[in-house]
Amino acid sequence: MASIFDELTPAWLKNTVLFGVDLTDDSGSPYPDEIYTESIAQAVSWLEHEIGIVLDEVDVVAENHDAFEQNRSAFWPFTLDHRPLVDVTKIRIKYGSYDAVKLPASWVKRVSDTHSKIHLIPSSENLGSYSIAGGVPILIGDVFQPLRYFPGYFEFDYSAGFRSQRGTITVADGVAGGDLVYPLPMPNSMYRIDMTVTGNGAAGVRRTVRSPTGLSWELVTAPDGGTATITWHVTMIPADIKRAIGYKASLLPLDIAGDLIGGAGVANYSVSMDGLSQNLGTTSSATNAGYGARVLQFERELKKLLPALRARYRSINFGSI
Repeated sequence: MASIFDELTPAWLKNTVLFGVDLTDDSGSPYPDEIYTESIAQAVSWLEHEIGIVLDEVDVVAENHDAFEQNRSAFWPFTLDHRPLVDVTKIRIKYGSYDAVKLPASWVKRVSDTHSKIHLIPSSENLGSYSIAGGVPILIGDVFQPLRYFPGYFEFDYSAGFRSQRGTITVADGVAGGDLVYPLPMPNSMYRIDMTVTGNGAAGVRRTVRSPTGLSWELVTAPDGGTATITWHVTMIPADIKRAIGYKASLLPLDIAGDLIGGAGVANYSVSMDGLSQNLGTTSSATNAGYGARVLQFERELKKLLPALRARYRSINFGSI
């Protein structure tokens, strides 16, 4: 399983939002990569808190949710703490000092992966055995009478975030197509695919049928005289999420580059010799960096982008008494 930081690298930042900026110090040496990696990490953390999501996939264990008796008639609705939802792997219930009782993960009905909203809908073939177990009330009948509330009754194990995967395929001599099965299933088919092929004249890799578990591929030109290698990458990270991170992560390198655009602390300088003179002025000043216009533009773009991201991922929960 790949990390978001496999995609959001210093090279990615320099080749996108920082393209065209002189990223060297006064001696001409490139800025250290730590500037970019820290800026990207801070931007990822900032965006996670800003819109309430998890970007790098995480595994959550034993997340507790209370049980309210009235939710039984609504098929036990839950909003898990982390979003977007990738998969729910285990469900348990815990009542007092009794041992935890496992419930089938097949009972989970995923209503909204974006907002991590699920319901529990017991299936008919195994419902009966879950009404009473060792004196512990479970899900059906008058099991919550006279009590109507159990704190931390449900436990969920699940994964959340944006799943990304990458790998390679070795293509035999003369083979022009095949199937790729992902090591882990994707939450759905709405993922981005990048595939390239190299070796022995192979060219033009195309994707045909795709699903959450894999895809079919074919080559315009099969390898001739040896094997070829297809490098593949699938990711659920939306392009506008990456764009927002790029805008935020670029601000520190732009501030540094703007301060050094004409030399550290230099806004204007002139050189004269034997009646000849040359003057150079920059946009740097005591209160403005050399790339201040680009910084302001990125901040404006980010300000317009954030409401759309919040609207997509933030959910409003209503309650009444």
